[in-house]
Amino acid sequence: MVAKPQWSGAGIVQGFFSPKAGSELMQETLDEWFKEISVPSIVKENVVTLASTWKAANPAYPKQNMILYEMPDLAPMRERLENYPTRADGNLETEFRILALEQYYETEKHPKDATTTIIYAAMQPGPGGEADLDRWYREEHNEQMSKEPAWKRTIRYRLLFQTRNDGKEPQGYDFLASHEFGEGNQLGKDVQPLQPMTDWTKKAMSECKAIDAAIYHKVDPSLEILVQASRSHANFPQMASFTPSPN
Repeated sequence: MVAKPQWSGAGIVQGFFSPKAGSELMQETLDEWFKEISVPSIVKENVVTLASTWKAANPAYPKQNMILYEMPDLAPMRERLENYPTRADGNLETEFRILALEQYYETEKHPKDATTTIIYAAMQPGPGGEADLDRWYREEHNEQMSKEPAWKRTIRYRLLFQTRNDGKEPQGYDFLASHEFGEGNQLGKDVQPLQPMTDWTKKAMSECKAIDAAIYHKVDPSLEILVQASRSHANFPQMASFTPSPN
């Protein structure tokens, strides 16, 4: 049985942003807003250890813009997002999720800024299927993924909370895997099954109620530098829970 995630310890805040229908908001303006306003406002609170913005590789994928904040302790974000407005405001439609760290899989140490591309893989297991899905990752899939060119690490999370500002139902799934890759990866614009596709993989996929997967490219590496500079002037706790582990 997989234990329920807790509102404590390390994890991420994940946000998706898209212009409202009919909005004249340009991508360049959105990128600048992230860099100059949104990310600095979060960084000032001294709760973030890494911030990064991402763009979907496939222009047809509905969630084009993603931002990730890594945090050593998720508790400070609970009240902030539980009080987040559920109506559209301004030119953006937003969806935020808080996810607790489940597993950090890394076969050798790589700096975080070596990651340029990620495979975002969210899954909703069927009733009672959480333990089987977790075991598939730990005993087979992580190792298989680690053999792909330019793979750096896989980090897995469990969903704690999600909200949107347009009144619609959030679309997040309970399990999220972020497979990180660096330069020289052979990923295209869409996620492809690993080959050979094992019987266990076929079983794990077929037993999921829903799967959402996409490839994202990092937009602005300077955001990571911004956070690092802020940390040098603040007493940040170390993200001890993000300790590499093959299991």
